[in-house]
Amino acid sequence: MHQDSKHIQGLIFVIIGAALWGVGGTAADYIFRNTPVTVDWYVTFRLTLSGIILLGAYAVFSRKQQPVRMDRKTLAMLFIYSLLGMTMVQYSFMAAIGHGNAAIATVLQYTGPIYIILWLVIRKYSRWSWVDGVIIVGMIAGVVLLATDGNLSEMIVSPPALIWGLISGVALAYYTLHAQKLLYRLHPLQLVGGSMLIGGVAMNFIHPLWDFDFSFDWTVELTLVLLLSVLLGTTLAFLLYISSLKHLSSKEAGILGIIEPASAVLSSVIWLNVSMGIYQIIGIIIILGIAVYISVGRKEKKEQPS
Repeated sequence: MHQDSKHIQGLIFVIIGAALWGVGGTAADYIFRNTPVTVDWYVTFRLTLSGIILLGAYAVFSRKQQPVRMDRKTLAMLFIYSLLGMTMVQYSFMAAIGHGNAAIATVLQYTGPIYIILWLVIRKYSRWSWVDGVIIVGMIAGVVLLATDGNLSEMIVSPPALIWGLISGVALAYYTLHAQKLLYRLHPLQLVGGSMLIGGVAMNFIHPLWDFDFSFDWTVELTLVLLLSVLLGTTLAFLLYISSLKHLSSKEAGILGIIEPASAVLSSVIWLNVSMGIYQIIGIIIILGIAVYISVGRKEKKEQPS
């Protein structure tokens, strides 16, 4: 019974965490639309604050239970991961939101798995199959429908939003592949919090936190949305997701991860009145369906005994 309660707790954590990720993107979209906050400043603020909180959580709750020795190789890997993985994922995702909206950005980020397939095939870690070809063609078709709403002569999504969204998918693929190596050396909270803080420090050289428009009339509502988009949409979401992995299988986490783009789309439509065409909705279903299949179906096929 105790094990069942832990499993239920894990399900609740991953559901809430994924939903918060999605709504957090919509909250950032709201901030970009209604305040002078730029993508550069927001990414700096988001990474720095979340990094400090997550590393603090590691120091308080996990450091004694799982101490980690940081050697030079691990530190070098962490710096590379922080800049090319965490920072690039966060920046490209927010840039896609800034040029488009949270719904489009979140769905485009879910093209990441096809780049993982291509990388594994190129590196000969897995064999190319006709299923991989169908997956890639299907993903391209989904992106085209999302960008054009079925009218190939006209782009519904702005080119910068589309480009940054696809870049975020590539960055997510790198982020996922490189994280597997570092998780053998670091605690998840240390990896996520450390990479965020390193990325935040680096972003301060591009757009420092103190370079902020204090003359803007910040209402209580706007201030709360800004803070909660980071505290709930990033920090708490990561904490809940990491905590859930102790009690869930990769299959369950993969399926429930679909809640993130679903919550981003729903909150964008309800909160920001973002409209979606029928072919865009079909494109979203195709992209997310393929993403779930890659994370769950292909893995199950590999795990079956021959």
